[in-house]
Amino acid sequence: MKFDIEKTISYWLEGSKYDLSVAEALYEKEKYPYALFIGHLSLEKLLKALVVKETKNHAPITHSLPLLAEKTGLEIPESITIKLRKFMEFYFEPRYPRERKTFYIKCTKKYTKEKLDEIKEVYKWLKKKL
Repeated sequence: MKFDIEKTISYWLEGSKYDLSVAEALYEKEKYPYALFIGHLSLEKLLKALVVKETKNHAPITHSLPLLAEKTGLEIPESITIKLRKFMEFYFEPRYPRERKTFYIKCTKKYTKEKLDEIKEVYKWLKKKL
């Protein structure tokens, strides 16, 4: 079966858009840790779309935002790279029991709003590259 680049990009992009809307819905329902977790997932899928676009190959199976950003081959501003590294907390912390309690306490409404706004800012920048 031939690798359909456009179809694959579309697959990742649609998933990314959907996940961003889910993150916003979770925020509205006060499910703050999971709003950030899904926000991370949204960026992960958008980065995978960019990897496919830029490399004409499948994106690697990873959840690492910095690694995916690197694989795009794009020149990404340091400010965005730093945020991508920090957003990794949102993937790991809610998934593992020991860290979960501390992370849940950290995810206040204010903190989550700030971080979701940062996720959206990075999302917009990355989407322009697509």
